[in-house]
Amino acid sequence: MHPHEIALVNAFIAPNRRHRWLGSLASAKRRSKFLDKLNHCRDIDERFAQMIPSNSRIEAILREHGAPTTCYVLSDMESLDGKEMALSEAISESELGGWGTIISCVPGRLAYYYDEQGERRMLLMRETK
Repeated sequence: MHPHEIALVNAFIAPNRRHRWLGSLASAKRRSKFLDKLNHCRDIDERFAQMIPSNSRIEAILREHGAPTTCYVLSDMESLDGKEMALSEAISESELGGWGTIISCVPGRLAYYYDEQGERRMLLMRETK
């Protein structure tokens, strides 16, 4: 399991759902089926989520909050899932593909959630301790 995934789950998934997420993501057998949850995810901890309008400049918003040029992608799209890639490419590919995706920019601190077909877009952010 990638360190971004662990940090992402511990920071942005509701506390009562974290154990299941970590177990399912760690299991090659359950992972792909489990990632379908990203399409209409209700497990995101709303305390750390801010809705973003569909016409927002996502990359600019993430950069303003400290996103580096590369990121880690957790996605229901097999072609993107588990990849480290350029932030601009990850945003573009997730929107073109249209499947649920979380782009982790700063582990446990900054991420972007794209719901299936962009129905919901969220900035996921936590302050450092």
